[in-house]
Amino acid sequence: MEDPSIQALVLVALGSYVIGSFPTAYVVVRRFTGKNVMEYGTGNMGTLNTLRSTNSKTLTLIVLLGDVGKGGLALLLGYLVSLAFDYASGTPMAVAGITAVVGHNYSAFLKLKGGKGLATAAPVLLYLEPALAAVWIGVFLVTVLVSRLMVMGQISGTVAAPLLGLAFFHDSVVPVGILSVIVFIRHAPRLKNIVKGTEPRMYYRIKEGHR
Repeated sequence: MEDPSIQALVLVALGSYVIGSFPTAYVVVRRFTGKNVMEYGTGNMGTLNTLRSTNSKTLTLIVLLGDVGKGGLALLLGYLVSLAFDYASGTPMAVAGITAVVGHNYSAFLKLKGGKGLATAAPVLLYLEPALAAVWIGVFLVTVLVSRLMVMGQISGTVAAPLLGLAFFHDSVVPVGILSVIVFIRHAPRLKNIVKGTEPRMYYRIKEGHR
């Protein structure tokens, strides 16, 4: 007989991956503007590229809430499955959150293309360790203020969170570390632009008609 705990984790991982794979930005931008968000700006399936491709704060907010909601919905799925299988909720919820971010970054509906995972990861990090979520935000804000580089703030916050976790939050450092690696991988290609000095400062808007 199969271990019910393994069944629970497999069910959570599959369900959460599908939840995370829903291409919020693609659907919203296509539905309301007829544009393909992947053909604008960075080609990224996320909140900031929605703003780049539409210059609409309303559509950007819808995408942001949708992507954050995917992380929250995945956590809820993990919790419900843990109840159904009489399984302590911590591990299923962590697996759910992490696989939702994987789904967002490598969507099954877009030939494994996707976003960078930050919005979907936000409620997951908040669940795993609220203090580290605050660290991420703080490091992000300070870095952007100093460097004027949005992506530099994103990378710095993503690196700082697990490092602080390693030092002070041992119980949550493994899932936080995995989450951070998934997000970092999608941001890493932009490091080359930073080193070359070609990364645009405060890069979050494009002019109408520019791709």
